[in-house]
Amino acid sequence: MEAESFPDEARMNILLPVSSGPSFKDAVSLAIDVAKEHEGEVRVVYVIDEREIRRIESGGGVGAIHMAQRAAEEYGKKKMEEATGILLDTIQACGQGGVQAYGEIREGEPGKELLAVAGGCDLVVAAIASQFEPGLEDKPGQVVLSMMKDGGIPVLLACSPYRPVRTVVVGCGGKIKTERVAGAMTKMSLWKSGRRLILLAVDDSPEEGRLRFAASRNLLGEAGYPPWEEHVVPGRRLEAFSAFCEKEGADLVVLGGWGEHRWDDLMGLSVTGRLVEEGRRNLFLYM
Repeated sequence: MEAESFPDEARMNILLPVSSGPSFKDAVSLAIDVAKEHEGEVRVVYVIDEREIRRIESGGGVGAIHMAQRAAEEYGKKKMEEATGILLDTIQACGQGGVQAYGEIREGEPGKELLAVAGGCDLVVAAIASQFEPGLEDKPGQVVLSMMKDGGIPVLLACSPYRPVRTVVVGCGGKIKTERVAGAMTKMSLWKSGRRLILLAVDDSPEEGRLRFAASRNLLGEAGYPPWEEHVVPGRRLEAFSAFCEKEGADLVVLGGWGEHRWDDLMGLSVTGRLVEEGRRNLFLYM
């Protein structure tokens, strides 16, 4: 399904992949907020998983081939109707929010199809609690990771319930990943005005902690961001970072992605993993 208009290359193009579960509506709300603030467009993509259709087709035993084929056709028809309905509802919601949107239905493996589409977009917006493939747990997992790692595109994960972005915390680890994610944020001028912006480093040494702000501080200054706060907190990294965000009411956290680890290995073992598990704040990630 294609809408009548196509993306304007001069505007911010936001990819909004349709995922199962009620949390998709929170991703829609966040995508609308970002697009409206930056005069962007939203590309809503629904992927019908061909592997499930093939599985149904191959499920018929001897003498039941035609029944299996008919079941696969019915499944495909049902998914097409579902996809059309969701795209129309989402495009309508975007329009009511003052944002231009268009939709597309693709068939194939969700991860591969979304990665192919992501290359033409500036930002992916998805829900923290998302499911794009049958059999996956209710997390964006490898699908979102591949879009960020292999597609080279920033990812904005929406928490549930929906949380408008008023306070932004930028995690400063002092390494190249911090510089890259801060650079991606400032390049698109995200959350540049009307927000409380905080640079945060976790370190038992205030002096060492402040050194970690250098790259982000320079990028924010060069991009013309208004004055921001800088905080160094002591303690164990995961616990201290999460506690600070809770105390300061962080609505969105900016982090340098998953590093070299796989998603499943990282859950609960990093700041990113901890915040994804908590699911209480929006996350802007880039590698």
